[in-house]
Amino acid sequence: MSGEDTRAAGGSAAERAYTALVRFCRAERFHPGEQIGNERALAERLGVGRTVLRQAIDRLEQEGTVRRAIGRTGGLFFHDGRIQRHLNTVEGVPDMVLHQGRSVSTRVLRAEVGVPEPDERRRLALDAGAVVVRVRRLRLVDGVSWSLDHSTLPASRFPGLLSRDLTGSLYRVLGSVYELELDHADETIEAVPATAEQSAVLAVPEGSALLSIWRVAWDVEGTPVEYAHDLFRADRTRVHLQKYGTNWKRTVRLGRDESR
Repeated sequence: MSGEDTRAAGGSAAERAYTALVRFCRAERFHPGEQIGNERALAERLGVGRTVLRQAIDRLEQEGTVRRAIGRTGGLFFHDGRIQRHLNTVEGVPDMVLHQGRSVSTRVLRAEVGVPEPDERRRLALDAGAVVVRVRRLRLVDGVSWSLDHSTLPASRFPGLLSRDLTGSLYRVLGSVYELELDHADETIEAVPATAEQSAVLAVPEGSALLSIWRVAWDVEGTPVEYAHDLFRADRTRVHLQKYGTNWKRTVRLGRDESR
């Protein structure tokens, strides 16, 4: 949070609202990524008009202290510049980022068909003679590198995939073109140092901390459809996970609701 506003108490309404909002955030001890509230509730709590409140929020947003998010889970959130990577959903990364009010772009670095490596064959349960599609992409959020994504998919399941636009959500393409319905994914995360090649692509110093995520995703028929390795810049990423109770029926229902 920025330093205490030293302007006189008799400043403009927007300045007073800004100071009140800063003090409120400090008093409530919000953590990065935590929702502060919506405009209506905040305006009532601080005793200011919504137009004046928006001016204060605009200022805090420019300072990087808060961020707005859109959609049914939107609102105003305390912010430290990191992008939240959700683990309890099979939602595509671009949608995750857009819901946080950030801009995302994708560069396809390589897209090819090839013979699967041993681990790809095992993870995708491929028969002898099968071929795979490999897609390597760089994600940028707000114009700055964020992740390096590698996806391997069975070519027979997704014919003609390389002719499609792969600069958006891969899962959206798989769903709309190939009628794929994802059911769940298994992900393993560890912190690793960036290699020389990875640092060059992500434009970070060699040895910088990355979050390495290996993933296998399955469709509703229980067939593995993606084997992936994603590398996220640790300085720009926060990992978020929700854990449910022991009621397995509720867990399955909530998990499927979030994947829609």
